[in-house]
Amino acid sequence: MKARLVRLLIAYLVLLALLAAEFFASALHLDQSMRLLLLIPALVMVGVVATNFMELRHEDAPTVLFAASAVLWLSILLGLGLMDPITRVMYPAPESAASAQLKATIKR
Repeated sequence: MKARLVRLLIAYLVLLALLAAEFFASALHLDQSMRLLLLIPALVMVGVVATNFMELRHEDAPTVLFAASAVLWLSILLGLGLMDPITRVMYPAPESAASAQLKATIKR
């Protein structure tokens, strides 16, 4: 029983370390193409939770299959939800004649 608690405590500390790594990596000003690297600690977190807290190592094949399919569908849904913010490019809008005229009157 004590060995199991030690293993769970180590897994919890690994999760906290991965959280800190992800937090500090998000403060870096990465290029837009490199932002997907921030998902690596999250994927490792999923693996730690699945193997240690859910104890999928000791389960039979149907349970592991259902858990893997749930992770697959969750990744599909999250991937589709992330497509918009990842691929969005901010184009500056051209200045309209009304706003240019308003700026000119304010400068006088």
